Amino acid sequence: MSTLVATVDGGAVLAGLASTVAFLIYLHAVPTGLSPLRDAVSQYGLTAYRGGYRGATISFAVAGVAAAAALGVTFRDRNPGALVALLLIFAVARAIISWFPMDPPGTTATMTGQTHRLLAFLAFGAVAAAAFVLSSRLQNGNRWQGLAPISSGFGWAMLVFVLGMVMARESQASRQWFGAAERGFYLAALGWFAVFAVACVA
Repeated sequence: MSTLVATVDGGAVLAGLASTVAFLIYLHAVPTGLSPLRDAVSQYGLTAYRGGYRGATISFAVAGVAAAAALGVTFRDRNPGALVALLLIFAVARAIISWFPMDPPGTTATMTGQTHRLLAFLAFGAVAAAAFVLSSRLQNGNRWQGLAPISSGFGWAMLVFVLGMVMARESQASRQWFGAAERGFYLAALGWFAVFAVACVA
């Protein structure tokens, strides 16, 4: 029964990821005037296509909830509480972030914009931490043990891209690469979810 639950939830993760990717492709294809290399993904939420951005964040939240359920069941004998909690933090932050849009570049900081930054920090930090927590759980058992370095590898990739985002935000010379670093993070996070969703389904 638990295997069936994990399989169904893993399929839900893949569906959520597919929807997220579809929305992101749409946002990059429509004429927003934004640069994928320079501008934050959140800036799509300030355009006329903000509905696509909201769709992407909610879809990613669905994937997070489904991943929490799938991995919680799969590793119920290996103390999955921290992993499930981190994935739920990610999901909640992703689900509500589009209702707290970022401050437009060059404007005065607002409470809404600061809330957006906090939610982004929670989501990015939670999924990166989840990758490391899962890696440690995999090293302590036989199931998927070979995937432990893959999980930690995705975790390190996410941390590197977050560091790149911080450096780009703080340095005028590097600011033009903020969007590239954030999209790198998205790719790493999507990849991590996809690998373990497929493992649950298989």
